[in-house]
Amino acid sequence: MEIDLQAVRRVFEDVLNGSMLREQADRWAHAVIQEEETAVVTYSPPRERERIWAGVMYLYGIDTMTGPNAYLHTDDDISRGMIASIGAVGDEVADDNSVGSRATVATLHRKQVGPHH
Repeated sequence: MEIDLQAVRRVFEDVLNGSMLREQADRWAHAVIQEEETAVVTYSPPRERERIWAGVMYLYGIDTMTGPNAYLHTDDDISRGMIASIGAVGDEVADDNSVGSRATVATLHRKQVGPHH
């Protein structure tokens, strides 16, 4: 499995614009984590591994609830989490490998805002 910043950004954006459920984003991140555990994940570009992984880890658990119909993280939290982990829009890294499905592509920015959890 190859994953890039654009894939992670797209998942964040899809959650924020309502085209992906938080539960779907959590399942996507869980699949990436499972692939990582079997050492079959390739990060593109490799130098962005930490940012990519930080975004995946934020998305894993994004569907956590504090009660009926009450998510732990607000949309504002998710937006701040995206910026803190992968960066802000416009901070994306030039990507030589711009392939990826809609469900796995996300553009990320580099403006650090603070911790995401």
